[in-house]
Amino acid sequence: MAVRNIRGQVVVVTGATSGIGRETALAFARAGARLVVAGRREERLTELVDEIGRDDALAVRTDVADEKAVKALVAQAEKRFKRIDVLVNNAGIGAAARFEEQSLDDFRRIMDVNFWGAIYACKAAVPVMKRQPEGGVIINVSSILGKRAMPFETAYCSSKFALAGFSEALRTEVMADKIDVSTIFPGAVESEIWQAAQNQTGFEMPDFLPKFPARELARIIVQNARFPQPEIVMALDAQAIALFNALAPGAMDFILGQSQPFLEGLRRGMAKRPPEGPGTSKR
Repeated sequence: MAVRNIRGQVVVVTGATSGIGRETALAFARAGARLVVAGRREERLTELVDEIGRDDALAVRTDVADEKAVKALVAQAEKRFKRIDVLVNNAGIGAAARFEEQSLDDFRRIMDVNFWGAIYACKAAVPVMKRQPEGGVIINVSSILGKRAMPFETAYCSSKFALAGFSEALRTEVMADKIDVSTIFPGAVESEIWQAAQNQTGFEMPDFLPKFPARELARIIVQNARFPQPEIVMALDAQAIALFNALAPGAMDFILGQSQPFLEGLRRGMAKRPPEGPGTSKR
């Protein structure tokens, strides 16, 4: 497999208004790529293009859950630059909730963004890449929770497992067309998803866990566009989860299953805790 040159390539990045997407767009820009950045927050997209500071960067406000909007994104990218060399499907949302307490509307929204958003983008971009002699690269950002599911994350895990399966199937289907499909399985990464995710569990999610720098993940994504790998699991937390689950999936089930009584007790305790008043502080 030949190493692909990034300089001058046209790269489309979804979910580019913050976190992994924003850092990925900046990393590709530093490598000399031409950028099409997509996201729902137009002001942030404009700021990102200004920071890139070149005329060969295009901002397109896009809700990836809207098929027509994603088609328009790809069409604008092709119209502006006449090609699409790399597609990074990064847009995603999260939620923590007990399955029986989570509404189906919330479940569908997570699937619409995390899974269908990537499907819409690939559906529009693959024909463009097939017309190009050099093909292209599709990088789908899944999660380690797309390899090992966790409690309270049924919707999120479903979307990431689905994305991983789709990527694996598509990879062999378009390989002969010189289109490389790669899936990234990160663990905890510095991202706004931790603050933006819906939390319906009744207890606070831990914020003390170490998180992989988004800028470093962006560097790996750019390197992967140069020399695409079928799958990348990173960093240490994701690799540890994947390894333990591969070696002892039953033990992982047992540990997670036995944690439920503890978590339920924690939830009930927090529900009974009086609200903080003027004389209390929260760290």
